[in-house]
This record gives sequence, structure tokens and C-alpha cells, in this order.
Amino acid sequence: MSKVLSGKENRYYGKFFSVMTVIVFLTISILSSILYLNFERIALNQSYDQTMDSLAQTTQEASVMAVTAATFAKQIHNDQNIANLLNFSNVSAVDVSTAIKQLTNYRETSPFIDSIYVYNSEASTFYVSTDMSVPAVFSESEFYDLDMKKMLRHIEDYETLMPIPRKLRIEGLAGNIAEKKRDTYTFLLYDTLAKSPRRNAIIVNIKETQLHKHIDGSLTNDPANTFLIDKNGRLVSNSWTTPMLTDMRGTSYIDRILQNGQSSGYFASSVDGIKSLVTYSEPDYLGWRYIRIVPYAVISERIDSMRFKTFWIAAAILLAGLALSYLGSRKLFSSLNHKLSRLVNLESEQRESLQVMRSEYLRGLLNGYTNTDSERAKVMFERFGIKLDPSQPCRVLLITMDDYRSLMDQYTIDDRKLLRYGILNIAQELLTRVGRSAATADLGEDRGAIIIQAADSGEDEGEAYRHYSDLLQGAVTEYLKLSITISSSMNGLGIQSVHSLYQQAVEASFSRVFSGPGSYIDAETVEQNKAKSYEYPLNKEKQLVDELMLGRMVEVKRLFNEIIGATVNFSYISYQLAVSHLTFAVQNAIRTIRQHSPSSEELTIPSHQLYTHTQVETLEEVTKRYMDLFDLLEKYMDEKKKNRQDDLPGRIRRFIDEQYADQNLSLEMLADEMGMSATYIGRVFKQHTFQTILGYIQEVRMTKVRELLIETDDSIGDIAEQTGFANNPYFYKAFKKHNGVTPAEYRKSGRGQLNDGNADDAILA
Repeated sequence: MSKVLSGKENRYYGKFFSVMTVIVFLTISILSSILYLNFERIALNQSYDQTMDSLAQTTQEASVMAVTAATFAKQIHNDQNIANLLNFSNVSAVDVSTAIKQLTNYRETSPFIDSIYVYNSEASTFYVSTDMSVPAVFSESEFYDLDMKKMLRHIEDYETLMPIPRKLRIEGLAGNIAEKKRDTYTFLLYDTLAKSPRRNAIIVNIKETQLHKHIDGSLTNDPANTFLIDKNGRLVSNSWTTPMLTDMRGTSYIDRILQNGQSSGYFASSVDGIKSLVTYSEPDYLGWRYIRIVPYAVISERIDSMRFKTFWIAAAILLAGLALSYLGSRKLFSSLNHKLSRLVNLESEQRESLQVMRSEYLRGLLNGYTNTDSERAKVMFERFGIKLDPSQPCRVLLITMDDYRSLMDQYTIDDRKLLRYGILNIAQELLTRVGRSAATADLGEDRGAIIIQAADSGEDEGEAYRHYSDLLQGAVTEYLKLSITISSSMNGLGIQSVHSLYQQAVEASFSRVFSGPGSYIDAETVEQNKAKSYEYPLNKEKQLVDELMLGRMVEVKRLFNEIIGATVNFSYISYQLAVSHLTFAVQNAIRTIRQHSPSSEELTIPSHQLYTHTQVETLEEVTKRYMDLFDLLEKYMDEKKKNRQDDLPGRIRRFIDEQYADQNLSLEMLADEMGMSATYIGRVFKQHTFQTILGYIQEVRMTKVRELLIETDDSIGDIAEQTGFANNPYFYKAFKKHNGVTPAEYRKSGRGQLNDGNADDAILA
């Protein structure tokens, strides 16, 4: 009893410790999240306050720049020396020189003045002071600052002594090679009361770099990007990534700032793909707004570090607590866990066993080795949870996985089993959803079957089954990325007809050769095709073999396609008959071609069965295999033809040299021996030797006759017979025509010359 109480107590403490550990972890996590949010808000406010101080300083610098530029412009306007340039069209050279020096003094007084122009509208003349090596006096037509000339034509559009951001184009000026343009702020001072459209003006150009230096100088070593925009969203200072005068409208954070009117503020936004804090000021008296962009990670770096440290500490506490709880309770519950595991395993085994028995029973019904009595089937259906009525009509749908050979290479046996399970599961759910009772069976390899409760036998449901098949094929393609072909039997009277219905569906599935993968095949259509009488075209087969022997592969392919294509509207048996006939004929032709090949050559033709159902699934696949075979044969025969042409004359000579005594030696005999036509070997021999084959036979025989006439005492008739001449009169006539004398005269004169030669040899000796 004490052991039991001790066990309960230990279990209680283990649970209590686990709960407390989880509570501590959750408490730390929640507090960390609250602190993180508060710290983040504080950090953002501090960053905003700091940024606004910096921007206020920048605003002050911009104001100083504007006031300084306005002061300089007024001083220049009031300078008596420079007033002569402004008010008189004819000014002496001395006065011009004095005024230009005075302008230069003004320009050099302040480091941020880029250049000063004095424009005399009456004289159409510009007086210039700049750091570039250019003349001090320009006529309006020759002046290099084209934008300024345009501005002066519409000078009333610009406020006096207000900064005008612009780009001063200086590309191509003498002494200025590297620079193309300068970013400046232009201040115009002109008489606003004058009515003339052309007015005299003092123009002071301030360098943008001076203001940008103040912006960057106030934020030294800061990763932020600070710039200015006007009321229209146009940049009036350079930024890190965007040049001055760029229109920033259309950028999300700029549009948001422009929509806020006259207020200042900050918000988080994505800038160039980086989460950043965007701070902006209210418009100043120039209408400019100062914007600062700081990467969010810079602001929250320390807070994130603290958050991650807190999280890992809480996680360590949780893991340590769970580990202690696990170790403390493991011993207490080890036996109970063992019993629970056994119970779960037994339940799983029972469920799997029931599923296996259900599948085996359905396979038995389909294959015909299970009792199909209605009452017995009803009991088994209830036992296995099959929601079918054995006495009602039914139909069998056979599912075949397309391109199963590639699936065998791609998936293991277990994976293919899961694919079949997935297909059948989709089919079961789909049919249940449309209100049809059905049972699925895994048939192994590439097949599965569905026994579906049909309507009364008098009702035509062909279109409904086709619709269900389309839905199933679409779902399998979408979820499993597979293609399946569905073959449907006709309706049967009850469960006793399932075996015959399954055979109908199997026979119909063979027609996938014609319909292709992903198709729906109706057994009724297949039965109609079986009723048609098919006659194999033997004449076309003979023509195909003749063309194959001649190497005319284009015609061979055409005849093959005609023979095979004609079987589409007939039964699968007709197709098999045609393919088997053609295969046998083609293999015989290949055997003949191989026999006539020289021993040094080998014709390597695939020996696999080209037409078996287990190797091909579609008519296109069968056709492609045969087309590849014909291409291989064509290549081989072309090479063989070329090799024969190169060696053929020598082979013919050797054969004639050996068989010249044969009285039957003829062109036809040579053609049979070479495995070629007489016309072909005659043409090739003459092309290489410049004589006919019959002429060469005659030459070889005559040479041998002359040798025998001189060297032997055989009769002329015997010699003629030994050298292949069967007709003595023909021999005498041919010999005299070839040698100019009769055989007897040739022997006499030949031996006389031989004796004279021997006598001369004796005298010399």
C-alpha cells in the first residue's frame, strides 16, 4: 500500500514540476515580449527626437545658406561698380574689368558660392565670375548655361531670392574635362515691378555640396540616409542612392509623407527592400521637408540581442524542467507505457489485418476465386464495412497508372503502394461525395479497381461514369502528379457478375494503345470493335519486306504506318496480329541481311520483343520503336553499301580467278554469291576496272588457255573444257578473235619461240 501511495506521490510531484516549469517559461516569455515592445517604442521615440534635433540643425544651415545668398545678391546689386554692368548697355573695358574683379571678390568671400552672373537684358550680355577657365563676358547666344537662359525668358515664374535646385551643365567647357554638371541652388534677384518680359538680374549659384556636407556632418558615422524634398516630392539634395531633382513620387514612403500635409512624424517602412525607420520634418519656409532613413536593425539591435538572450534563458529553464520531470516520472510510468504501447500495437495490427482481409476479399471477387453467393457476400460486406448491395447491378472501373516503367525507376515498391492507395482513396471520397456507393481494391503493380453500385440495368449511365472518371483523373493529376487511364465495364446484374465485368475492363484497358494515356475506355465500344472483321494485308507486308531489302526506308515507314494505323478501328487482338506479323517479317528480313553481311561486319539489332503489351503502352510508342529500328537498318545498309562498293571489284576478281573453270560461271552466279543485283555489281565493277565482268572472265580464261597450250600436251578440247569453255566451236572462234590465231597455231608458234630461246641459252652457256 505504501508503494502505491509513494508512486502516486511521485507522479503528482512530476506533474506539478512540469506545470510549474511551463508556467515559468510562459511568464518569462510574456514579460519579455511586453518589455521588448515597450523598449522598442522607447527606442523609436528616442531615435525620432534625436533625428528631429539633427534635422532642425540642418534646417538652420539651409536657412543660413539662403540668407547668405540673398545678402550677397543684394550687396552685388547695390555695388556701384557692378551696377554699371547691370544698367548700361555700353560699358568700357576698364569698368568691366573692375566689376569682374569685384564679382570675384564676392565669390571668393564665401566657400559655398559656385558662380555669380550679372545679366544685362538690354545688351543681351552675361558677366560671369566662376572657378572655371572661361571668359568673363558672354553674349546671350554664346552663354554656356543653357538652363539659365531659359529661366530668364520666364523669370516671372521664379520668386526672387528663393533657392532654385537645378543641375548646372558644364560638360565640354574649356579647362573642364572631368565634370559634366554641378548640383546647385540658384538665387535670382530682379526688379519685380518692371513690366518688360526681359529683365536685368543678379544670379548667385550656391554649391549643393555645402548643404549636403552640413547634412552629413550633423550625422557623422551614422548609417542613416538624410535628404530633402520639396512639396511636390522632388529631391532638392542628393541622397546616397538617388541624384538631386529625382521625382520620388510613386515611392510608398514618400507618398505617405506627402499625404501627411504640414505635420512631422515617423513610421516603419520597407526602403529598398530593408525595413527602416523613416523620420520627416514639417515643411520649412522654403517648402522643403527633411527626411532621414535609418535601418530598423540599427535601432533595435540591442533590444533584439536582449530578447534573444531572454528567450534562450527561458528555453533553457523549460528544457531543464522538462528533463527533470521526464527523468522523475519515467520510472513510475515505464510499465504502464509498455502496456499502453502493446494495446496500441494490437489495435493497429487488428485494423491493418482487417484492411488486408478486405482487400484480399475484393481481389478474390474480381479474379473469380471467391464465393459470389449474394447472402454470403452480404455478410462479408457488413464485416468489412463495404457499402454495396450484392443483389443490385454493379459495374467495375479499372484504373491503370500510365508510364509505369518510369514510376518503377522513380519510386520504391512501398512508395508505389502509397501512390495506389492515394488514387483509390481519392476515388472513394469522390464517389461518396456524388452519392455513389463504391468499394476499391488494390490489385498491385500499376492497377486498382473500383466496384461501383450501378443504377437499374435499363438506365444508361455512360456519360455519368465518364464524368466521374474525368473528375478522378483531374484530382489524381492535381494532387499526385500522375496520369491514369480508366477502363469501364458494362453493367452487371449483381455481385456474381463481378469477375466477368472485371475481365471486360481488363480487355478494354488494352485499347489504351489506341486511345493513349489519361483516357477513358468503355467496354461497350471495345465489344463493338471486336465484332468487326479484320483481314491482315499480306500484299502490303510483302511490299514492305521488298522495300526493306532494297533499303528504301521512307517507303518502308509509310507501309508500316498504313498497316498499323488500319487496326485502330478494330480490336486489340487485330492490332496484336498485325504487329506480330510485321515483327516476324521484319526479323526474317534482318536475318537475311545479316547472312549476306561479310564476316567482319556485325549487324547489331535490338532483340527485344517490340510489340509486347508489357513494354509498350501506346501506338505512338510502338511506332517510334519501329521507326528507330528502320533508321538503324538504313544507317547500317548505307555503310554496308559503301563498304561493298570499295571492296566489291576485288571480291569479284578473286571469285573469278578461283571459279574460272566452272562452265556455269556467269553474271547471275556472281550476283547470287555477292547478295546483290547483277546490274549493280556490273556497274560497280566497270566503274572501278573500266571493263565488264564478262570481259574479265574471258580474259582470265584466255590467259589460262595460253599457259596450258604452251606448257602441256593436253588436247585443245581438254584445255577448253578445263578453262570453262563448254562449246568447242565457240571456243575456237573466241580464241582466234582474242589472240589473232587458232589454238593450234598459237601452240606451234609458242613452242617454237620457246625452243629458240632454249637454244640461245645453251649457246650463251
